[in-house]
Amino acid sequence: MGFRRVRRVGLALLLAALPAAADTIVLKNGRRIEAWGIEERGDRVYYETRAGQVSLSKSLIERIERGGGLPDWGASELPEATNLPEASLPALGDADVLRVVEGGKIDRGLLAQLEREAAASNTEAARMRAAAAQALVARQLAGQGNAAEAADSLRRALRFAPNHPALLLNLAAVEVQQQRFGSALETLRPVLADKEYAFEAYRLQGWIYYQMEEMDRAIAAWKQALAVRADSGLEARLAQIEREARAAEEFEQRASGRFLLRYPEQEVATPRLASAILRALDAMYDQMAGAFNLAPREPIVVLLYPNETFYDLTGMPFQVHGLYDGKIRVPIQGLVELTPPLEQVLRHELVHAFVFLKSRGRARRWLQEGLAQYYAEQRPQVAPQAFQPLFAPRDGSALARIEAAFAGDAGEVLGAYAASWLVADTLMRRYGRGDMERMLEALAEGESTEQALRRAFRLTLTDLDREVFDALR
Repeated sequence: MGFRRVRRVGLALLLAALPAAADTIVLKNGRRIEAWGIEERGDRVYYETRAGQVSLSKSLIERIERGGGLPDWGASELPEATNLPEASLPALGDADVLRVVEGGKIDRGLLAQLEREAAASNTEAARMRAAAAQALVARQLAGQGNAAEAADSLRRALRFAPNHPALLLNLAAVEVQQQRFGSALETLRPVLADKEYAFEAYRLQGWIYYQMEEMDRAIAAWKQALAVRADSGLEARLAQIEREARAAEEFEQRASGRFLLRYPEQEVATPRLASAILRALDAMYDQMAGAFNLAPREPIVVLLYPNETFYDLTGMPFQVHGLYDGKIRVPIQGLVELTPPLEQVLRHELVHAFVFLKSRGRARRWLQEGLAQYYAEQRPQVAPQAFQPLFAPRDGSALARIEAAFAGDAGEVLGAYAASWLVADTLMRRYGRGDMERMLEALAEGESTEQALRRAFRLTLTDLDREVFDALR
């Protein structure tokens, strides 16, 4: 019942919707804090950490170091943004172009004016200004979770700068956000021959093939990327994927349109078991599609492993009976029929997939695990003292304490699971599915957990703590 965090897809290259790596806040006392989503509001700086949202007085901060370099994504992570030089579109520094998205708002009138000037003069400078303006609009829209309109803006940019490799690479990344894998692969084709962008293009191509469970093509693409440029992170990922591919060399495969199921024939006693698993998954899919108002475009990959192979590949402890890391992975050794426990594990991991897709990977672990247990009807059977202290009235949010507990010892992790279930159960019983859907949508648009709670449930973090604490009593 594990969930390994998978990173959301960002715009590649100059259109980064999010930084490629965490930023670092350097305090005047020398302490360094790894953080994401840094926002300055008045005399305080707000930021996200692995334990939740935190704020600091500006008077304590020496400087903020913005993340740079290329992200280390590969097997189980969605590709984040990369920051390459803006020289690819020099007009990005033009004052009028920058005004198109000034203050986080899109000036449609100025955007139209730049496009008219490009059409009328037909000079390269005017065309590049129009293309750069549309590129900035695409970044703004992608950051708000609007991948469809971001893709439209990039296609308009390409009308003024045909076959521009940076724009094509960004368009492919946005199409991945939309789960349009086939279209993204086509968009990438011209970029593969460009020396400056070939590494990123092959790396993204390999990631798409990996998500499609086309392992040979994924490995070939990543080898091509490494032939262009050495990258220790990608080399490590490639080695892991090669191990995974070898483990699944003799796997049988079945597909339903919604799922791609792969399994070792020797571990699935009869073809009926594979068919039963696929039928159960299809039924669960219908329920989850209704619960989250979402229909994934691409098939969800489900991998069934011998027990030893599962734990060896995933590194999960033996208490874990399933994992979602972009693919659903479940150990099934010795099973001859679809048992209720196996069905429950499959449902739990399928919820992870839907929550991830609905929130664009921005749901924190307490929400992921809470909803997975809620929909799988896995009410935790643990003593209250295992999780009650997380909700005791004190400084800070209980959500931050729950998130931190997932990184603790076995007892703390059990408490974190139980606490996550209690929060999700309280929200679902008191407010319902519609408000939860609004929260996931707010997260997909880049809002923080606190902002999404306020927008969806009209609750502050303190209000939520109080409601859950009341439910405990």
